[in-house]
Amino acid sequence: MTIACFDIGGTDVKFAAIRNKEILQRESCPTPKSLADLVNWIEKQVRPTSDVLAISISLPGSVDPKTGIVAGISAVPYIHGPSWFDILAFLNLPIFMENDANCVGLSQLAAQGELENFACVVIGTGIGGAVVLDRKLIRGWKGYAGEFGYMLSDPLTNWSQKASTGNMVAGVRRAKAELDWDGVAIYKAAAEGDPVCQTALQSMYDELALGLITIFYCLGTKDIFLGGAISQNREFLAGVQASLQSIQARNSDIPELPTVQACHFHGDANLMGAYMLATDGLAH
Repeated sequence: MTIACFDIGGTDVKFAAIRNKEILQRESCPTPKSLADLVNWIEKQVRPTSDVLAISISLPGSVDPKTGIVAGISAVPYIHGPSWFDILAFLNLPIFMENDANCVGLSQLAAQGELENFACVVIGTGIGGAVVLDRKLIRGWKGYAGEFGYMLSDPLTNWSQKASTGNMVAGVRRAKAELDWDGVAIYKAAAEGDPVCQTALQSMYDELALGLITIFYCLGTKDIFLGGAISQNREFLAGVQASLQSIQARNSDIPELPTVQACHFHGDANLMGAYMLATDGLAH
């Protein structure tokens, strides 16, 4: 079965026709300025694609897969409010939709057929995530399951504000305002011995490790997969793993550590997760 999969993001939107976990064709463009333009673009991808059985969409925000409504706020304001089931009804196809971080989590089911229980942590401007138990996405009350970024490290600060890439970059920009820093520049400067950048990276690793240990012992999920662009950096993974081991060495009450690795599908994770969402929905 071919599924028309879409990944709606604040910078660009992506399309892939996927069959049997294989991407047959793909397109992308900068995120349209209006809902009408986005719907027109979606139609242009779906109409020529042969044997499409369903449309599946990964979106930011609080997605209600029963009503098709996206609540909350995101970098794409016009996706919020109206039902996407109504918006795309003219295409006469089943519509599936899910939060983008949940789609990243679902993508691991395509990568590892034997995988049963795991958590996914998506690291970017903030932190999102997903929980999968018995190969089923756990949404929880109002879809809050997997919203790890809201975990509090103190009464005024959550995990997103401590451990995200966005927080790390913002901290370096405050300390060294003479340059427009991003993650790539920070890693380069740290490798060249810049103490501010080295400290910022180590702080992120340590804060992430603390949260990952909490997730591991709360959910009992041995496997935790990290998503977001930074997760593809080997230095990043090595830094997080070193912090995990350092915390365990200093705390005798931590008998085990989770297995932490990067999500398999990298930039295609949202699309492949949307595919897995639709194939499960069509099967039931």
